[in-house]
Amino acid sequence: MTRTPTLPVTDRSMWRRLVGRAHPDAGGYHDLFIWTVAIRDAICGGELPKHERGEQPSRGREKSASSAADRVPFDQLADFGVLTDRALAMAEAVAEPYDYLLRQVAECYPAEDGPLHDQQCRGATYKTLAAIGYQVGMSKGERVQWYRIAETIPLSQRHAGHILSQLKGQAA
Repeated sequence: MTRTPTLPVTDRSMWRRLVGRAHPDAGGYHDLFIWTVAIRDAICGGELPKHERGEQPSRGREKSASSAADRVPFDQLADFGVLTDRALAMAEAVAEPYDYLLRQVAECYPAEDGPLHDQQCRGATYKTLAAIGYQVGMSKGERVQWYRIAETIPLSQRHAGHILSQLKGQAA
C-alpha cells in the first residue's frame, strides 16, 4: 500500500483553503460550506493549533479578548479575493465618499504569507477605519456609516491599510 504524504488534519492552511473553496462566494455550495466548517470543528475541537510545522509566533499575533471588539467582525478563513470583489461591487451601490474609498481596493492583491497575509485574515480595526474617515473629512455620522459598510463587506485590515496608504500617497 502506498502512502501519499500530506499535512496533518489540524493544519490551518489546509483548512483555510478547503473552507475557502467550499464557500458559495468562491463557487462552492452553501450546504457544503456549512458541512465543511462543522467537520473542521468536530475534528479540531473548535480550535486549530496555533503553531503547526514548527512555525514560530510573531509578535502581535496573540490578541487579547478585548482587541476582538476593536475590529470589524471577520471570518479568518474568508477568501480575500472574494471580499475584494464584494467591496468593489458595493462601491457601485453607495454614495460619496464611500464609493471612492471602496474603489481603492481594486489593486489590493492577496499575499501568500508574511505580515500582509496576517492582515488579510483579520478584520479592519475601527481605529484604522476612523483614520480613513478623518483623512477624507468625514463627520461623526459619516464615520459611523463607514463602519457599517466595512462590517457588511467585511473589510480586512489589509484592505483598510491599503485604502489609508492610497489616501496618504495622494495627499503627498
